[in-house]
Amino acid sequence: MSDLLKDGFLVSGRWMEGTPQPIHSPYDGKQIRSVHLADQESLQSAIAAAHQAFSDTRKVPAYERQRMLRAVSEGIRKHQDEFSRMMALEAGKPLKAAHAEVERAIFTFAVAAEESVRITGEFLPMDLQAATADRWGLVRSFPLGPISAITPFNFPLNLVAHKVAPAIATGCSIVLKPAPQTPFCALMLGELVRQAGWPAGGLNVVPLPNEQADALITDDRLSCSLSLEVPA
Repeated sequence: MSDLLKDGFLVSGRWMEGTPQPIHSPYDGKQIRSVHLADQESLQSAIAAAHQAFSDTRKVPAYERQRMLRAVSEGIRKHQDEFSRMMALEAGKPLKAAHAEVERAIFTFAVAAEESVRITGEFLPMDLQAATADRWGLVRSFPLGPISAITPFNFPLNLVAHKVAPAIATGCSIVLKPAPQTPFCALMLGELVRQAGWPAGGLNVVPLPNEQADALITDDRLSCSLSLEVPA
């Protein structure tokens, strides 16, 4: 098992214990490890943490977001064999396909790092008529707010990366619920993001059953819900 895989789930920058539930390999049915499931109180804590952390994440300068995203990309590369093996265990993917997904996740964070310093505005001339001569329009981009992300089992790393990397690039905090069948790659990625220095509460990873995740799409403190959950 990877040293990135901690016992517990990630809320407000800390690993917290929950209700242990065994995860079995879809290949041979053998138990891989137990995941700590969050309860409703912990989910509310994660949402509150993301809501509070947004005041910090929105102010992280572009060069720091770029540095952190590059650090995560390099962290995945450093641990790519561990990610690939974990994906093979929890999702039943052949190692060749798992390696390809890990490479894609490395690329996803690298691209997000470059885009994080390209989020600029526009300076538009408004002199389309005499009344607006010598006037200009300024367009600026602002972080949307705390994001909820619900990800599927079939791409347990890269579809997590597709939510987390753009959110960090734009300065948004995140509450992530990985698929119940495949939580471990997401938890490992959460540790890499934490190590990169993203503000505590900026990424919260809370494994829990789908039927207990309603707050991720109904809570007004979350500005946007990004869901690609695929039914089992």
